[in-house]
Amino acid sequence: MAIEETSFWEDRLIKNYSRDTNKSLMVSPERIFVFPVPKPTFSFIESIWQSFTNKMVSLVDFDDEPIFSFSIFEVIDKDELKIVSTSTHFKLREIAERRKIPGIDEYIKKSRPIHLSDPRNESTRFIQQAIIDFNKGLRPAITIVNLKEEVIHPEKKVLLSETMNYAIGLPLFVNENPIGILWGITKDPIPEDKLRPLTLQLYSLFDVIEFVVAKEMESGNDHYIAQKNIEKADTVSNSKNLFYTTTKDQKEPVTSIIFKSHQYDIEYRMDASFIIPTTEGYAVSLKSFTPEKLNTTGKNILLIPGFFCRRSVMDKLAKELALKYGYRVFLMDMRGRSRQTMPKHGSREGWTVDNYIQDDFPEVLRWIRWHYPSERTVVVGHSMGGMIPRFYVSSYDQIKAMKEEYNLPKPEEYIAGIVSITSPNYISLKSNFIGLDTLKKGFNMLPHKMLSDMILSMASFSMQATIQTIDLKKFFKLVLNLHSGLRNFSYDIGTKVLTIKDFVGYKEITPPEWYFLMEDVFCEESVSVIMQFFQSQISNEKSFWSNDGKINYTENFIKNFNLPIYSVVGTIDKIVPEETLDDLDLLPSENKVVSKYEQGHLGIIFHGETVRKICQGANEWILKLP
Repeated sequence: MAIEETSFWEDRLIKNYSRDTNKSLMVSPERIFVFPVPKPTFSFIESIWQSFTNKMVSLVDFDDEPIFSFSIFEVIDKDELKIVSTSTHFKLREIAERRKIPGIDEYIKKSRPIHLSDPRNESTRFIQQAIIDFNKGLRPAITIVNLKEEVIHPEKKVLLSETMNYAIGLPLFVNENPIGILWGITKDPIPEDKLRPLTLQLYSLFDVIEFVVAKEMESGNDHYIAQKNIEKADTVSNSKNLFYTTTKDQKEPVTSIIFKSHQYDIEYRMDASFIIPTTEGYAVSLKSFTPEKLNTTGKNILLIPGFFCRRSVMDKLAKELALKYGYRVFLMDMRGRSRQTMPKHGSREGWTVDNYIQDDFPEVLRWIRWHYPSERTVVVGHSMGGMIPRFYVSSYDQIKAMKEEYNLPKPEEYIAGIVSITSPNYISLKSNFIGLDTLKKGFNMLPHKMLSDMILSMASFSMQATIQTIDLKKFFKLVLNLHSGLRNFSYDIGTKVLTIKDFVGYKEITPPEWYFLMEDVFCEESVSVIMQFFQSQISNEKSFWSNDGKINYTENFIKNFNLPIYSVVGTIDKIVPEETLDDLDLLPSENKVVSKYEQGHLGIIFHGETVRKICQGANEWILKLP
């Protein structure tokens, strides 16, 4: 069974059919010669073909349900087809190697190369037909195979398990040459109503692999970048146009891509990255999603990620708010999150939470107002990302006086409201760290400034980097005694190590999402930022202080916060337990709403159904704002 392309692709895929060869003259597929993959191409994809199967098993339908339980990639190796990469939804190949889980390596070992000319090699027939399709200007037809009923080559038949009943094949091309066929395998047939959305995703994946491999081969053979771009590709959208655009306040061009969203059935533009200078040579980076039709609220959305996280952790929220509800959405990377946000010259002494609150955040408010003067901003922050605007608003007068900056953006003029998602007023982890209570008793006998200096000195003693930062991936690696990278550990580690399980909200995150977190979301964090959180954790004051000990942000928040606030709580969040949010009732704000979900700390912004409910509730709340 083959899924043919339909008319909605015509503007992009179908070349001039008036030039098509007369059907009576067209050669039959079985006569098509399949050339070997060129050596440079084969050498390059050999380093990244694991990303093909990793991405295939990470695909989910529009209801966030995994589509495939298993994936394999057959490469054209000279005159044979050979299985060279496999993945499952529950464990990636590297994980299996690390944990020595039987199944994946054995699968590859048992699979034998099959000659392209073998009449029983069904994959060859699909590739031959794909070559004809490709020469017509079409993407190859998606092929569905019933593995239990149709004739399967004996060498493949012996590899099938009881749960491998249906296979969907996607022939892949690079530089107009076929390289092999990528299979997704399921236990149950794909329902008819999900075939079309799946076809859209697979064709997006086809485009991504073809474009990324060709581009990276041409530009310098960067295997890591190619693998990363394939695995993080947005397959529920299809890129239509790419431009490099100029802005009036930065030299570097902005990447502007126009997409058609399959899931939301609208077009939108993504712009990245707007670079906004802040203080001490640092900068903030923004990307934005702009739907083809904005709503009429006069509000835009600014999303701020939390502790140790890049802005991509907020992508699900951003796309739901932009593409379903029509907001212009900005996503913020604070200082230190990327090369573009670091100083190019001069001192690099790290940064504090105060820099996020007092320097980076107000500069972003200024930038948005300058570019969109008729719009007010609703700030949506997760974890620390929600603390930043709340503490800025409630400590505004004190910050303005200390900085002697009289044009500091006034909260009530720039900010329409704040949505804080699992954002604490102070830090009180439900941790199983041995000796934490003893530490708290000892440290609380020391003066505030002495404690801060001592902790910073202790933590920085072994740091060799130019900037005093800690890489969360390396930190987890140290804690868990892992090798090379976190991508290689078992997803069931969360059942054994409480702190990691609780940080992620583990049970609501799928394996591919956890992989995405490790590879693209978790980043380095300044030692000084970490120490401010640690200091709040070990203190009995239930407060979060500025690094110099002059501002009690928690106290100011409870006394002074008067803007509308929509607070989202995770009831099983052990990083931000509910009791750290109890003071919300005491706020002087006249518009304060609390919404609760049975989710963990990061799971709450990754679980699709929860994200949709959060955005629906936030939108209804925003519509009532003045």
